[in-house]
Amino acid sequence: MKIVVIGGTGLIGSKVVAASPSSGVNTLTGEGLAEALTGAQVVVDVANSPSFEDKPALDFFETSGRNLLSAEKSAGVKHHVALSVVGTDRLTGSGPGSLSGYFRAKMAQENLIKASGIPFTIVHATQFFEFVKSITKSATGGSTIQLSSVLMQPMASDDVAAAVAEVALGQPVNGMIEIAGPDQIRQDELVRQYLSAAGDARKVVTDAKAGYFGIAVNDQSLVPGGNPRLGPTHFEEWLSRTTPQKKAIEPQAAPASNLPGKMTKVVTLLLCGIVFAALSKVTVTMAATTEPKEAKLTQLLSKDLTDLPGKEGLMLLIEYPPGSLDPIHRHNAHGFIYVLEGSIVMQVRGGKEVTLTPGQTFYEGPEDVHVVGRNASQTKPAKFVVFFVKDKGAPVLVPTK
Repeated sequence: MKIVVIGGTGLIGSKVVAASPSSGVNTLTGEGLAEALTGAQVVVDVANSPSFEDKPALDFFETSGRNLLSAEKSAGVKHHVALSVVGTDRLTGSGPGSLSGYFRAKMAQENLIKASGIPFTIVHATQFFEFVKSITKSATGGSTIQLSSVLMQPMASDDVAAAVAEVALGQPVNGMIEIAGPDQIRQDELVRQYLSAAGDARKVVTDAKAGYFGIAVNDQSLVPGGNPRLGPTHFEEWLSRTTPQKKAIEPQAAPASNLPGKMTKVVTLLLCGIVFAALSKVTVTMAATTEPKEAKLTQLLSKDLTDLPGKEGLMLLIEYPPGSLDPIHRHNAHGFIYVLEGSIVMQVRGGKEVTLTPGQTFYEGPEDVHVVGRNASQTKPAKFVVFFVKDKGAPVLVPTK
């Protein structure tokens, strides 16, 4: 599979792939796009406008989008994946001096994708933990920081990159999916926790009229709908590994990604940063890839259930390496799962996808088809125990469609 990533030098693109030897392709002029997309099945667009001003942002997304989608159509690309923002359609109504023009430009980009005729998936992500410094800076006045208490559900950029990579390797939904962090938090409290972890003595003052980068918002504006895909990283965990204690705020380097890939060939077009980087020539990258490691199964207990003729109990320890993914299967048994470590994602056919953390449980019955079973993290292992009540001597796992 050949996947082309637009915006590989940015915060998210650099985590999806890791290498960057240069070439000379530019989506704003169209130079080199045809050659770069030859043989590509999937294009992932995580590029961002270098300006948040209304007209430059609109010009960027419309020009780059038209050139890219036209080249994809000529190349026969089968799946266009684009990264956008949760609440984009709810953040377009404020006037000059706000970021509403930028979100209107993102809406224009999404409309181009929908009208292109190319199968697509638009990934709406909530605000990244890494941007808490920008939120703080935008609201600073002297020794105080004025922020609204609007509800947010931010997430780690590593989890965004993992979700985008997973979508790229899946089938297009011809619609939008939402991804978010595991916890909701109010904007003023988010910054208070960040300042405390950084040893910054400035005070956060809650101001209901402060909005969000000049945009009027409410508690529905920045949070996802009812069934988002949740990243596993909590804000406290992210703070503990990225913000030194008792130290004034400094620019933080994004943690290196260890994202494994399923692609046999990944071509990266490095266009511009996901947030503040300037436009640059595009770079073609060949990234080494490996197949994801399979889960490790260890039998802990097997016992005949004498009160249930023909049945036995089987207890297994399952260890998911980072990025581990189960094939679609069924157990023809009653299965009881208890998570010990990390985060796992489970779903049976007809049910909702759920993310489970240590101490949480999951059940599947003999008629259930297990359509999703994976490690929620691309960088950390996960571990859980499963207890089956099954027919004696029957296989514990049966592959299915």
